[in-house]
Amino acid sequence: MAWRWLDAYRRSIVERDIPGYGLRVPAATLDRFWNFLAHWHGQTWNAAELGRALGGSPGTATHYRDILAGTYMIRVLQPWFENLSKRQTKAPKIYFRDSGLLHRFLGIGDMESLRAHPRYGASWEGYALEQILAVDDEIDAHRS
Repeated sequence: MAWRWLDAYRRSIVERDIPGYGLRVPAATLDRFWNFLAHWHGQTWNAAELGRALGGSPGTATHYRDILAGTYMIRVLQPWFENLSKRQTKAPKIYFRDSGLLHRFLGIGDMESLRAHPRYGASWEGYALEQILAVDDEIDAHRS
């Protein structure tokens, strides 16, 4: 039952809501990109690799990412720098803002499947991030 609702929600975002904002992106392409992002949840953004997977350019992947971030479907968490003498990560990390939607994209239907899934730790990381940001309005997560 919940999966049907999540599937309908997902379709309404890409087919109705995003075009309603005046953004002209093929719904099937954006949906496929969103599915790709589920497998990147909690990982460092790599526009070149995602662009190649889509058959497009890094700029196209970044544009699609920005659309999903702008509609609050994903969070783009910028890196935090403290020690400038060490090697730094300059690319942001990508997180789904809704763990239920993430689990639907990954095909995880129950707790047993979640615990056995390779993205289990990343799922928990994203959930914890959203819970912390929901409790403390003072934390600046770069507003995306």
